[in-house]
Amino acid sequence: MAIQQLEPIDPTSSQRKWPELNGNPCSVVNRLLLDAVQHFRVNCAESKWWWKTIAPDLAILLLEADYTFDAQVKALCFLKEFVAPNMGPRPVSIRPFWKSFMTDDYTPVEYSWKWSKGDSAPDVRYSIEAISRLAGTEVDPMNQSATINLFGQLLGAIPDLDLTSFRHFFASLVGVNAPLPSSTIIQPLQTTLFTAFEIGRDGSIGVKAYFVPVPSPNLTPAQQIIHAIKSFDSSKPASIQGLEAFLSNDWAGKTITPIMLGIDCIHPTKSRLKIYGRSSLTSFNFVKHVMSLGGLRNPQGSEEEQLKGLWYQVLGLPADFPVHQELPQLDHITAGILFYFDVGPSAPIPDVKVYIPVRHYAKSDAQITRDLIEFQQRNGRGKFADGYKRVIEQLSTNCDMESGTGVHTYVTAAYTGDTLTVTSYLNPQIYHLERWS
Repeated sequence: MAIQQLEPIDPTSSQRKWPELNGNPCSVVNRLLLDAVQHFRVNCAESKWWWKTIAPDLAILLLEADYTFDAQVKALCFLKEFVAPNMGPRPVSIRPFWKSFMTDDYTPVEYSWKWSKGDSAPDVRYSIEAISRLAGTEVDPMNQSATINLFGQLLGAIPDLDLTSFRHFFASLVGVNAPLPSSTIIQPLQTTLFTAFEIGRDGSIGVKAYFVPVPSPNLTPAQQIIHAIKSFDSSKPASIQGLEAFLSNDWAGKTITPIMLGIDCIHPTKSRLKIYGRSSLTSFNFVKHVMSLGGLRNPQGSEEEQLKGLWYQVLGLPADFPVHQELPQLDHITAGILFYFDVGPSAPIPDVKVYIPVRHYAKSDAQITRDLIEFQQRNGRGKFADGYKRVIEQLSTNCDMESGTGVHTYVTAAYTGDTLTVTSYLNPQIYHLERWS
């Protein structure tokens, strides 16, 4: 993907500002990157709008996560070449053309910052819902054609891309072999496909796909997901059977409703199979129980204590808040606690990740940022704390980050041997009123 020196882009005309150079130790690299990306060609007005909106965000994420200059350029080239042209019509107001289930405010892109152990640099990823011009019409009622088009383009661009699993799960869960939906009426949130891009330290791109089955008269999304996995893998790994037993028999598991499947677009023997499910229960004791799969998994070292510390800090809970007490009840489709369970062939027992819903339950983005940084510093992972703070300040659409939440959607945690792996999920808030005032 060579940089084409046509149609320079003026970063000052974007609704996002390119990363400032004020005293940043990476300022030389940043200036070179800025000079390079101003010469990227973007072929149409709609793609240009998405490029101008997403590229500055991705640039500061990569910069503050200490990616090399070459890796930053490769990642931005990929965004320009493949992602921006598939994001759909440019927004013209706070009312979205397509109500994406990617985020609560329908923004069809979400970034993530995966904190690493010790002084290691974070990993940057982002997820999108590609949007077609015909999304929501009879021709493309569930907005699937843009994603299919995107994957067709990626086949020739990513050497390790393997669509074997994608084709099976697309057909089984949201395509021609999927059960007929309970209603022919298009719902406000009818998203069925997401795509995610993991940026390697060398600028390489790993691709992931997510499928959101639509309820049918005879099969719930959970039943559709389990059936699709079993019909794809005749060996029926023990992990899927263990998860089925947990969801069917355990007091906590019974409250979790599977809603989505995520895969890695690599060879099926290496891919994770991540079943996402949500529960209305929100106490820490409930979360701790699910993270251990009711005792099937045993946390190592201080993992469980770290999880409790993270939970209390990012949610802004007082130290004496009871571990058995539920968080305040909310009437929202994404209220409650989200988990994923990896039942891929390499996982004899499902791996579990919890999505702490800071968007709904924390006090403000400023509070989340302060307390998350304090937690990471206390656990020896504070080297990139200042860079993370600068990222949040850039993404914030409100000059007063103390006034509420919006940038942070989730802070996730997973047990990884003897410590906690923590990831922040961030929303650029495309339809925030501040952008259009």
